[in-house]
Amino acid sequence: MPSHQVNIIPSLQIDKQKWDKCVTHSFNGSIYARSFYLDIMSSHWDGLVLNDYQAIMPLLWKRKYGFSYLYQPMFIRHTAVFGYVTDEIISSFFSAVPKHFKYWNIDLKENSINPHIITNPHLNLAKRRNFLLPLNKEYREINKEYKRLAHRMLKKAYENNVDIIRNCDPEGVIDFYRSNYKNQQKNITPANYKDLVTATRIAFNQGQAQTYLAKTKEKIIAAYMILKDENFIYSLIGGSNDTGKKYGAFYLLTDAAIKDNCQTEKVFRFEGSDKKGIALFNSQFNPVPVDYYNVKFNGLPWPLKLLK
Repeated sequence: MPSHQVNIIPSLQIDKQKWDKCVTHSFNGSIYARSFYLDIMSSHWDGLVLNDYQAIMPLLWKRKYGFSYLYQPMFIRHTAVFGYVTDEIISSFFSAVPKHFKYWNIDLKENSINPHIITNPHLNLAKRRNFLLPLNKEYREINKEYKRLAHRMLKKAYENNVDIIRNCDPEGVIDFYRSNYKNQQKNITPANYKDLVTATRIAFNQGQAQTYLAKTKEKIIAAYMILKDENFIYSLIGGSNDTGKKYGAFYLLTDAAIKDNCQTEKVFRFEGSDKKGIALFNSQFNPVPVDYYNVKFNGLPWPLKLLK
């Protein structure tokens, strides 16, 4: 068993090959922790590294008002300790987070932490909900388990002759989403979208992304993009315009993504939300609900502490 010597390494000094190997061979590996994705989607990041990359944890950070803080970037749904993991090692990683990070607001991947091992009384852990769908069966078996609303909306899409276009440029999906959800997603900046185009094009060219458009004779009415790695399919970004909602187009695209990846032994991650509408949509495909933890820490001095 390795000793628990955890060091912090700036991203520019990290051995990216060893880092990515640790992520891909980890039981809880995640595409969000791949170095190419972190380099593009995070403002800054450092790595906590156990010995010779036997376990790693990305620390995604920003600075504001002269203070450094850990945050969850747009389109990076979670973080975790990846690699050789035990409760003792996870505890060592959390203890190794540098003290200059005065504020934390991060989401930990499901099954990546035992809350009883967190000894810092100033850390606040709150449960959140996600949905996972195992893809280890034939499509017809998985489809048979969909809820009534999903079947009804899929029927509506078929009756209205909604077609699916696969493998378009990721920017087309992102532009559709940006145009149709600009009022609901005001916290997503133009820079976030630009970075997402860059990252997903790399993933697309590496076979780690799939894109879908739903179209009638007149126009595109829904768009969807998923990410892929060795163990998971990740619901990344997508939605419908008003016509798409009426015709069940996003149900059709989600069903297509599930169908395309059945019998792969992977797990479809809906990357759900606590918002009722999104949770209701996700639940229609009969996934398994799972809990994960949001972790907050506020060590800011007064009066900045009050702002958070």
